[in-house]
Amino acid sequence: MDFTNKYTNNNEEKILLRKVADLIHRSEKTYSVLYSHFLTPAEQTLLAKIEEFYGVITFVGGYPDAERRLCRVQTEEYATDDGAPYVLYSISATAPNADISHRDVLGSLMGLGIKREMIGDILASGRTAQFFCHSSVADYIETCLTKIARYHIDLKKSSLTEISEPKTESITINISSMRLDCICAECFRLSRTKAAEQIKKGLVSVNWLVCDNTSKELSGGEKISMRGKGKVKFVGITGRSKKGRLFAEVLKYI
Repeated sequence: MDFTNKYTNNNEEKILLRKVADLIHRSEKTYSVLYSHFLTPAEQTLLAKIEEFYGVITFVGGYPDAERRLCRVQTEEYATDDGAPYVLYSISATAPNADISHRDVLGSLMGLGIKREMIGDILASGRTAQFFCHSSVADYIETCLTKIARYHIDLKKSSLTEISEPKTESITINISSMRLDCICAECFRLSRTKAAEQIKKGLVSVNWLVCDNTSKELSGGEKISMRGKGKVKFVGITGRSKKGRLFAEVLKYI
């Protein structure tokens, strides 16, 4: 019996579940820790819901706040683990006035014929950037990646201690409830009506999954993104006013 039918009708999602199930089977036979390719946040969310995978899989992406991560499969307590198969690269454009974007880096890598699933998080800032890639394509990247967009670059491997994590600033918002439309309105400086419209159009994601439910109640810890407006992390409630309104902390990605 195909257990994937319990969780999804989407063929691509079924293929992913079968691949992870196969990793689990191989891990049991070889007493080793195995890893998938880089997964999208939505794929990770799906895998985390699968009862058959409980206690066997975890996710790693190179740093705590990573979005694209590998699925780590360990079926035996003392299984051999050679470490996650990823490499961190740092890029520096030779032109002092260069401005490298996430899209520039991804486009250049995919222009080499590398599949998106082989690339983890990309962190770009000004003339520098960092990205994770699967170790199986590392040598090819070192040989072939000489330019990002129109800029010549210097490329080097970096240790995880050198990761430049996304910067955030802490802000306090004042909301009437924990509803998604209320929180989005304050976080993205919109009227509540406009925020609700964006949600209904499918332009808002909560923990990387599109959410069109304006009345969804958040509990704290969720990451919220709105297309064209940016991304925040809703940390949670910090206090209450005399009139019953809620004060909440939000980390805004900058």
